[in-house]
Amino acid sequence: MYYQCVMQYQRINITVPTKLANQLRREIPSRSRSRFIAVAVQGKLNRKKNLKKELIKSYKANAKLYREVNKEWEAIDLESWPE
Repeated sequence: MYYQCVMQYQRINITVPTKLANQLRREIPSRSRSRFIAVAVQGKLNRKKNLKKELIKSYKANAKLYREVNKEWEAIDLESWPE
């Protein structure tokens, strides 16, 4: 048996700059705009999510280096504190 995935949709009201709205109207056919915007927003959200994951991965990978650098500078930092 074949089950078709039925995607649910929700209407939202957004505000964009007039120049952007006019460009969208000129370049994207009226029956394709919702899909165009949905794909663009999904792409942006995916990039944001991936960037966050990559930053966390990078911080974890470099944690040892950060600790070593901090340890090297610790003596100099302590020298500047009054006794």
